Formats: sequence, structure tokens, C-alpha cells
Amino acid sequence: MLKVIDSEEKWDGVLKCVDMYDFYHTYDYHCNCAKKNEKAILICYTQDEILIALPLVIRPIKNTSFFDATSVYGYGGPLSKNITADFNFTTFYTKLRLYFQKKNIVSVYSSLNPYIDNQKRILSGLGKIEKIGKIVNIDLQQSLTEQEANFSKTTKRYTTRNKKLFYSKISKTKEDVGKFIALYYKTMNRLDANDNYLFDEAYFNKLIESTAYTAQVIFAITKDTHKIASAVLLVKTNHTIIQYHLSGSLEEYKHLSPIRFLLNEIRILGTTAGYTYFNLGGGFGGKQDSLFDFKASFSNDYRKFKVWKYIVNPKVYNTLTRENKNTTVLTETVFFPLYRYKNS
Repeated sequence: MLKVIDSEEKWDGVLKCVDMYDFYHTYDYHCNCAKKNEKAILICYTQDEILIALPLVIRPIKNTSFFDATSVYGYGGPLSKNITADFNFTTFYTKLRLYFQKKNIVSVYSSLNPYIDNQKRILSGLGKIEKIGKIVNIDLQQSLTEQEANFSKTTKRYTTRNKKLFYSKISKTKEDVGKFIALYYKTMNRLDANDNYLFDEAYFNKLIESTAYTAQVIFAITKDTHKIASAVLLVKTNHTIIQYHLSGSLEEYKHLSPIRFLLNEIRILGTTAGYTYFNLGGGFGGKQDSLFDFKASFSNDYRKFKVWKYIVNPKVYNTLTRENKNTTVLTETVFFPLYRYKNS
């Protein structure tokens, strides 16, 4: 049986049944990410003792009667319970395809979560799964000493020195969240970041206020002047996963790398509290760039970051793509769906 859930109570009820989920899968986070004309849904499929749950955001395609579906910012993908090695997904695929067709959904995109089991198995029969890059995990089940053995020489040097320069403060107060937002915006503007990273203030406030997970801000503050040099917005879920979600740093302290101090602090706190994973993420757009190299200086535990792309209606997809003048000169791109591509 396949049903679609859009109420908080029923959504939360499904999350309590699955083997594991991240904050990216929650009702609160989906409602936070969905725009005014978009709808957050949880597609729930059951067969005997098997449960599959796929959270998505349904978006209208401008000037058409069609829609598409996407995942929220972060690491999404399907959740499950009791998936066996010999389970046949044929009926699930058929019902999911029929649902998308009935709702005039042209294409579906979802990022996958490297910490959730069976996601590739669940989706591999529809569309295609692509590897985008790698992300960096710190194994919090290791001892602090074992973790530190994986630090690069540069990170060891910075973390040792920065203990003398900074102290940390964890907060959820409105005033401190405001300080984080200001620092984050300043950092994104300096980096000339893509609009996808420019969240509005409501996004941050709703993230912090949610009781479905624990979102906090941790600051690196200078010991001599008590000035905020850097800050990280971290999110903890189910006493299992800590996500390094967003961060910002002042340009004047960049040479001291206070962000390294904060990641080290979070690592220690997470290990002490009994968490399993500390996800640092990867490079920009999944690339193995300087950002990835920075994160890899903390750990060599790499996880594959993959995405799912499914064209439900190829005819309409191709028509919409041809009508998008921005795609006429493209020779190769990983952007999906192509009809939403815009020249930067």
C-alpha cells in the first residue's frame, strides 16, 4: 500500500518506526525548506512488515500544469524498516511511478544520505543514481586519541595552538542566533556564495526552535578581546548523527583558523556524549576542492555522496528543456532538472 502523508503527527509516527533517520528527514525541516507555493510530503509504502518512506518537496513548474519533486537542502533520500536481502521492489516501483504520473510530476531529484542504509537498493530500479563526490565523517565511536591520529599535521598544529587563543560557547538564544546569522551572511557575501546558501532569517530561527532535533550555535571567542571569531550551526539527531550544517568566520581571524577549533570542540563533545557520526560534509557541489581538503584534514573516513535522478515524463521533460533558452549552449552539465537551469 502506498499513501502520502502531509501532517506532522503521522509523519513523526513514521519516523519512529524506521531503522534510522536524520534531521533532514523530519516534518519540521521539510516545512522550513518548502517555499510558499511548494508542498512537503512523505510517501509511505508498506508491504507486510516492510516499510519505505520517501520525503520530498513538490514544486509547481512555472507557466505549466506540471510539477516536479526534490529533496530538501542537505542529505535526504528514503528511509526503511525490515528491508531484507531478497525483497522484490517491483510493486513499490509500480505504485511510486503511478503516483508521480497521476500528480503530473515530470521529474524527481533527491540527494542521498551516506549514513542511512539501503537507499541505493530502494531507488536503483527507477531513474539513475549518480555519485557526486565524497564527504568526510569523524567516527565518534573511536577514542579521542584514535580520532586525533587521523588529523593532518596542519590541523594538529592549529588545534593545539587555538586552545590557547579561543574558548567556546554553545547557545540557542535569539540574541546569539542573530549574531550567527549576521556572521554567516557576512561570510557568504565575502565568498560571493550561490543564492542557494542565502537562507532567510526565518530559516535559522525555525531550525533552532524545532523540537524534532537539536540545533545549536557554537562560537569561537577570543580569550583576549572576547570577540566572536567564528561560529558553527550544528544539528544533532537521535543521539546518533551530528551535522556540521553551516558556519561563518571573520576575515580578520581567518589566518588563525578558528573553525578548526570549533570542529575539534564539537568532535570532543560528541564523543563524550556517545554520538556515532560527525558529518563534516564535502566540497562545494560535491567537488574535491580546497574545502574538501580542509575537512579531510580531520579524518580519512570518507563516505560516498550520491543523488537520485528520475525523469517520470521524458516527453514533457525534453519539451520544457528545449523551451529553456539557458540550456541551448550546454554541452555537459550535472544540473537536474535541466529545464530549471539558469545561467549564473
